[in-house]
Amino acid sequence: MSEQGQRGFTVIEVTLFLAITGLLFMIAILGTGNTIRSVRFTDSGRATTAFLQRQYDDIINGLNQRNGNQACIAGVIVPGNQPVGTSPCLMLGKLVTFQVNSPVITTYDVVGTEPANVDYGQTDTQLISAFQPRLITSVGVGTYRIPWEAYISGTKRLSDNQGVTGLLLIRSPKSSRIVSYTYKPGAVPATDLTPIVNSAANTSQTTNFCIKNADGVGLPVKIVVTSAPTQQAVQATFDADSGGNECNGI
Repeated sequence: MSEQGQRGFTVIEVTLFLAITGLLFMIAILGTGNTIRSVRFTDSGRATTAFLQRQYDDIINGLNQRNGNQACIAGVIVPGNQPVGTSPCLMLGKLVTFQVNSPVITTYDVVGTEPANVDYGQTDTQLISAFQPRLITSVGVGTYRIPWEAYISGTKRLSDNQGVTGLLLIRSPKSSRIVSYTYKPGAVPATDLTPIVNSAANTSQTTNFCIKNADGVGLPVKIVVTSAPTQQAVQATFDADSGGNECNGI
């Protein structure tokens, strides 16, 4: 039998085959890594949006973090044994604070006290001011960490381009409607929130909060908080402005 039609692979052919196979393998590995990163970042945006929406539900449901080993008098938490639900204080809402370039979000409870002879015919914002909301920093402080080490890259209040880091949510004592306020709290937020709620510039202003991937690569997730009185106020937009113009508040 003739063996003229039979031949093996040359060294060059084998080398080319191995090179192409290796290249395809590397492309597959890189593609898988990008897919995992994308899925994780999507989870970061959705989880953080759900966390902010949950703050509205907690306020509407009157969630109380106090365990009864403290007393609330005139909107101030003091040492004492006072069963939950028996104090003259009213749970009004929460303050959510953000740290730019950080994955940490902090929450505080807000309480108020019903004034004598209060006029419930006032508007929601007037009533909220009359109840003199105060921040509780000794009890019920919560910390949320954005998953997968994604972080807040910037914020912007659209009415005046301010980079605000405080989202104050307060339920009206009359209608149970939640009113939002955005402002710049200090490193240690002030306890008396009356000046904040008295400012029209802070009240019911649409505000953007942007989240970036842990490595800073790719388009951010933009979380928009509007003036809606329920959790529908919080919505996320994926693949937001790559130029950062939507969260570059000053």
